[in-house]
Amino acid sequence: MWNSYGFKDDVLMPNRFCAICGKTLGEDDPHFGMCLECYLKEHPLFELLDHLSVNICIDCGSFSKKEIWIEPVDNELFSIIKQAVQRFLLKSFLKRDNIDFDLSLNEESFIYSSKDLLTSLEVVIQGILKKDYNIKHQETIKLNLNHMLCKNCSNLRGGTYFLSIMQLRVKDEEQINLLKQVLDEINNFAEQTFENDHKQYISKIEDQKYGVDLYLSTHELLNYLIKFLKSKYNFLLKRTKKLVGRDKQGGKNLYRFKALIKFLPLSKNDIIFIKGQNFSVENITKNKVILKGENNTKLIKDYSYFFNGKIIKKKL
Repeated sequence: MWNSYGFKDDVLMPNRFCAICGKTLGEDDPHFGMCLECYLKEHPLFELLDHLSVNICIDCGSFSKKEIWIEPVDNELFSIIKQAVQRFLLKSFLKRDNIDFDLSLNEESFIYSSKDLLTSLEVVIQGILKKDYNIKHQETIKLNLNHMLCKNCSNLRGGTYFLSIMQLRVKDEEQINLLKQVLDEINNFAEQTFENDHKQYISKIEDQKYGVDLYLSTHELLNYLIKFLKSKYNFLLKRTKKLVGRDKQGGKNLYRFKALIKFLPLSKNDIIFIKGQNFSVENITKNKVILKGENNTKLIKDYSYFFNGKIIKKKL
């Protein structure tokens, strides 16, 4: 039987050739008249910029392309480099999740500064299509590294940056040891918090009469510390905030928060003298003190009552 081209159906069609290199095409080369190799040259699996500039903080290892700093998963330099390339060059491809990427560093291309800081290198990026391992591509980019301090570490070194203030106060000298204990616990807590998040730190501590002022880097740290202290101590808390500027990038007002913490000057079972009568402290709740009189009478007072000088605490 003859077909429309004048050939019998059982007659083999002539060989097909690649339009680029002339190679004979096989059944696995249905790429618009091109062999697989030439097709991939004309239609690479991915295309990248041939260079990239990245900022790296010399203190914490955070990296950035412009103004937003990103904390690395691992602080080892080569790991930071790979994270930066994935973030700034491969992010769109990684979202599609159709290519397996492998990154390697060309050590022969390493260039160091006079301070032995790696400033330039070549990164080799290989990609393989997940659905067909025959389709692969490789590119080499030049990476320039700018070593500097991120905004957070610059503030940390300066020791003057703060967004919130915690004021710790005791009523008299009898509570000075309590204040020292609280301050030690706060320092330990802040150090642990800093290990997990370098944005959280105490900028400075200033002594005050019967207390100290803690200057904190963030509002979050202030809230963390208040929550921590509430789990251990009883105190009167007063919060205030003050407008100090405006965030040009975020377009939001910037406030400086202040928390005044006045530790309750008594404990459970203490004896106090009120209006000619002795009372024992029967219980202390989150914001109330329950007192029991000599004739089993009870008084319930807010914390604020015990800072107005109307009571006398008796030593057992």
